[in-house]
Amino acid sequence: MEQRFGRRGVLKLAAGSAAAALLAACGGANAATNTPSGSGVKPSVPATTLAGGTGGQTPIAATTVPAATTAASSAAANATRPAGSTVAGAGTPVVSSVSATAPSIVQVSLNAPNPAAKGAGRYWQTTYDYPTLPSALYHQQWVDSLKTTLPNVAFKEEQQSYNDMLDKLRVVLRAGQAPDTAVIPILWAPEFAAGGALAEINLADLGYTPDKFWPGALKSVTWNGKLYGVPTNNETHGFIWNKAIFAKAGLDPEKPPMTWEDVKTFSKQIKDKTGKPGYGLVAKLNAGDIPFRFMPLCWSYGGAALDETADSPKHDKSNFDNDGTIAALQWVYDVFVRDQSAPASAFTNTGVENQNLLLSSEIAMMSGHPTTYAQAKKTAPDVAAQLGYTLMPMGPVRRAVVFGGSNIVIFKSAKDLDAAKAVVKDRTSPQWSLYHQWETSNPGNRDAFALPDQQKRLAENTFLNVTTENLQYGISFPAVPEANDIMNLLVPQMMQDVMLKTKTPEQSAKDTAKKINDLIAKRK
Repeated sequence: MEQRFGRRGVLKLAAGSAAAALLAACGGANAATNTPSGSGVKPSVPATTLAGGTGGQTPIAATTVPAATTAASSAAANATRPAGSTVAGAGTPVVSSVSATAPSIVQVSLNAPNPAAKGAGRYWQTTYDYPTLPSALYHQQWVDSLKTTLPNVAFKEEQQSYNDMLDKLRVVLRAGQAPDTAVIPILWAPEFAAGGALAEINLADLGYTPDKFWPGALKSVTWNGKLYGVPTNNETHGFIWNKAIFAKAGLDPEKPPMTWEDVKTFSKQIKDKTGKPGYGLVAKLNAGDIPFRFMPLCWSYGGAALDETADSPKHDKSNFDNDGTIAALQWVYDVFVRDQSAPASAFTNTGVENQNLLLSSEIAMMSGHPTTYAQAKKTAPDVAAQLGYTLMPMGPVRRAVVFGGSNIVIFKSAKDLDAAKAVVKDRTSPQWSLYHQWETSNPGNRDAFALPDQQKRLAENTFLNVTTENLQYGISFPAVPEANDIMNLLVPQMMQDVMLKTKTPEQSAKDTAKKINDLIAKRK
């Protein structure tokens, strides 16, 4: 099978991204109120309002529920909520405030030794942004443990930066120097599977059954009906706000925005009253975390890249040209251009820069992981005490969040397949799934939710319950080979065209849809 790992000419679409100097030309707008008003021009969106969850991707109920789990507030939530999460009453946002206990590192129980696995085991994953946090320390425990559990596997780890790893994998694959295994973000696998680079995986070979993992996670590593990876972790963002800035802007610090229209209104009021940007918009080209922040907005207004929100998606054409996406891009225009209530550096900001702005009290709102709070406790404890965390805002159509995470894959070029499988099995076992995600995410192996230390995780990590609760609203990126280019290049370019006023929201949405359809046509 022909290997296809280039950008297929899409990088040329990034032209114009350096035009940040034009930001000063962005205009102003009317004053906002300090309560969710819902006023202003209503965007044109599909009429049907969905209760939440995902089209055909809703996680099944957890296999084992710890006794401390709160009863669900609705039948739909009960069917999708993982064990160990907490529940809000109907119509009530899940909100976390500061109450965590100090983390303590323990010695993890090891899996039984497997001396039968023999050979080399070259392994890639992304670097840890904060190497002193528990997840990074537990990862090193896992690496060290392999000397005992896989004594005849010559394991070698290589860590790559998040924004460089995708291109580096493309390069080493062309050169015939791929690692044996790699933990890769949820978006990447279809490209490599379609290009013939990944080995097919049979869960039974690892002692697993499909019910041990979220259906949406397995879908992300499935191509043409075959499985090419095992989920290591699954996660969502939550919505974070700074209560102190809210108070200075005349907003109730204990009431986060409930809808995206509220976010827009609050953001402008914060800018008008304090001079600080209200919402941390990000739009950097070729940065993997941008779609994690734009697509929830897009989906909540009824937009979609393809038809990933459908019960039975076909992924055969783009829906970026629909009214929902246009409404989401209008939201971006209103916040960035009209209200000037997002950072002027949004063109070059990623989630990392956004977090730095939040922890220095330079923005008031953003979406992010529980690690934001964990890092705040270490570097900005005064700010940490002012942070609140809640579910993602609602849109006119649904509440939505990216069903994210990572998968571990085996490259077809691996010479010692049994050794590679042994590494995959150990890395995805319940205990290592749990500890690898201590303060960052949720374990991919759902048996980990029943381990006693899951409750300890919830006690130590203030915002973890919110992101666990958010899983029921998760939508997976479309599992197509073009997904990396769509999400990492076309999505931020679509946003930038609107932010620079070079295209209207409608023009940008329709042009992007055409580019995606052209990419799909090349595959066909």
